Amino acid sequence: MVDSAPELTAALNCALGPLGRRALDVAEVRTMIGNGLPALTRRALAASGGEPGREATDAVIEDVRRLYDRQPLPAVYDGVAETLARLNEAGHKLVVCTNKPEASARKMLAGLGLDHLLAAIAGGDSFSHRKPHPDHLLKPLEALGLGPEEAVMVGDSDIDAGAARAAGIPFIAVGYGYAKVPVSELDAVAVVDRFADVMAAVAGISGPASSPLAGDV
Repeated sequence: MVDSAPELTAALNCALGPLGRRALDVAEVRTMIGNGLPALTRRALAASGGEPGREATDAVIEDVRRLYDRQPLPAVYDGVAETLARLNEAGHKLVVCTNKPEASARKMLAGLGLDHLLAAIAGGDSFSHRKPHPDHLLKPLEALGLGPEEAVMVGDSDIDAGAARAAGIPFIAVGYGYAKVPVSELDAVAVVDRFADVMAAVAGISGPASSPLAGDV
């Protein structure tokens, strides 16, 4: 839905600088994104000299979290706002399932003017498990009174695909984002190159679902 790599890179570099670490570039950080901010921070530390110990690493993670929340709003990918609005108007219940902290995701989505289109937002700290664990998808569906047979997952990574597969939910892959494997290997029922094509892909799935899930923000 959004390209947050530039803002994550800025937050990481602000936290790494006082440690005497080298700056990371956006392309490098893109390869590290996935599994949430703590995992991203540990990968950045490993790439710039290694983790400094458990307590120090935890402190850096908190610094990155704080600094990230102060970053400007990220860019929304083309067609996202319009497509979410169309899906909402068509009666679909939209859920964001992201490994970002829930408070950060809510703040971002509100700032981007997308929150009013969503029925639920599940962050990486909303439940005891995060993606790719199926509960990250199943629990918000359950709260909405829906089952996996009524859902479609839309995402851009092997983590999103794994969560959908484990939950028994059809997966639509977008051909951009943070996938660490070729999109053709994501076990998707459909692949779209533009977010604007998601609505047609959802309609093309046998037994149209009532609750598409947006995989990440």
